[in-house]
Amino acid sequence: MKKTIGFVGLVAGAAFMLAGAASALDSSFGAQSKAGTHQFYVWCTGGADSVQSADGSNAKEAQAALAGSVGGNCWPVWQGLAG
Repeated sequence: MKKTIGFVGLVAGAAFMLAGAASALDSSFGAQSKAGTHQFYVWCTGGADSVQSADGSNAKEAQAALAGSVGGNCWPVWQGLAG
């Protein structure tokens, strides 16, 4: 019984680590100038914050597109390029 519980915990831990690795972000300075899906932390005054993604030819264009859709009380802060 103890071996089964330990094995299940090991498998669950490995799956969690693989899921985290698959969603890794490139947050290097150079990634801001690359095209692709950029991830942002959307900070909102008087509302709920969230994490959202937007496509763009660079981080600035993706941020502008996302800023236009989240409203005037929210601002997307770049976190990285989804890889």
